[in-house]
Amino acid sequence: MARGTTTRGTTARALRILVLLPLLFVMSSCYVPDKFRAELRLSKYGDYLLTYEGDLVYLPILHDYAENKVKPEDDARRQEEIRQDLIRDRAFSQVTTLGHGRFHVSYARGARLGRDQLVAIIRRDARMLALKSKPDNRIIIAANEVKPSDADALLQSGIGMKGEFRITTDANVIENNATEVRPFGTANVYIWKIDGPLSPMPRMVIVRDIDPQRPLP
Repeated sequence: MARGTTTRGTTARALRILVLLPLLFVMSSCYVPDKFRAELRLSKYGDYLLTYEGDLVYLPILHDYAENKVKPEDDARRQEEIRQDLIRDRAFSQVTTLGHGRFHVSYARGARLGRDQLVAIIRRDARMLALKSKPDNRIIIAANEVKPSDADALLQSGIGMKGEFRITTDANVIENNATEVRPFGTANVYIWKIDGPLSPMPRMVIVRDIDPQRPLP
């Protein structure tokens, strides 16, 4: 009896995941972060360095698993295709396949934001975080929000979206929703504790100072 109950429970969970997973395709990114630590160092002049250490989960293949579209003999090839897609970006120094669409990565990207520019992390067609500079000297940092329906699908699929995100900056911050703020020399560290997909996603707005030594074009 217990075995039959377990089987029915497993089948019901699989069917529920199959129903919920299509909802995830309306999300802005094919990749979802999990078990991560990330930091954005942002100067008052708009220079930035973003580092990420943790997992990325590729959502489209989860739907294929749920519909039994991935044959066991093809699984390794599918995983490698996704890994190759990630390492095309030189910002990834490590991409390790963990299986079932999950990859452990080390990522670092830095540059200076232009006067009017959008920087998408990971990239525009797989955006988890956006840095947007405006001609009025504002810089907006915003992570993707997750709708309740998408959050349910993520949790049912075993994706907790847990981690910590920090922004260290000496800029004039005019808006933020950080969990905690700590002083750090002449800068402040803004900390977001992400406990799940329904946690408030990081958002910050700063006003950039003009660097007299490096005027923006």
